[in-house]
Amino acid sequence: MLFAFICDTYFQKKVSSVLVNGDIPNHKIVTITANEFLETGELPKGISGVIAERATWQKSFSMFRYFGLLPLLEQQTLAFVASTQDVEFKGRGAMKGKEFIIPNSINAEEASTQLTRLLELPPPAFTHHKSKAIA
Repeated sequence: MLFAFICDTYFQKKVSSVLVNGDIPNHKIVTITANEFLETGELPKGISGVIAERATWQKSFSMFRYFGLLPLLEQQTLAFVASTQDVEFKGRGAMKGKEFIIPNSINAEEASTQLTRLLELPPPAFTHHKSKAIA
C-alpha cells in the first residue's frame, strides 16, 4: 500500500529513517514537504493514507486550511508521527484521544504492522469550515 508522508526536511532527522526512506515491508511511503503539498495542491495518486509529522502539521495547518487542502487530507485515513500519545494537534480538538499516533522511533517491522492497522480504520468524519474572507 502507498502512503503519503508529509514531513518538512528540517524535521526528517527527528523521525525514524524507515518512514523517511520508505523501507517498510508491504508498504511504500512517498515523502513530501508541506511546501510541495501547498504548491501542487494535490497528494500523490493512488495513496491509501496520509501520515503527517507532528511539528510539520502544527506549522502548516493554517496554510492547509487557508488554501482549502484539509478536505484532501481528510478524505484519506490520517495518522500522525509524534514522540508521545498525549499531543494536541491544531484543528483536531474534536478528535482528541482518537488520533492514530505512530511513534517517532518506530522500526520497519512495527511500522508495517501499524500501517496495516491504519488501513483497517475508516477515514474520520471530520470537516473544517472554510475561513471567511473579510472584505
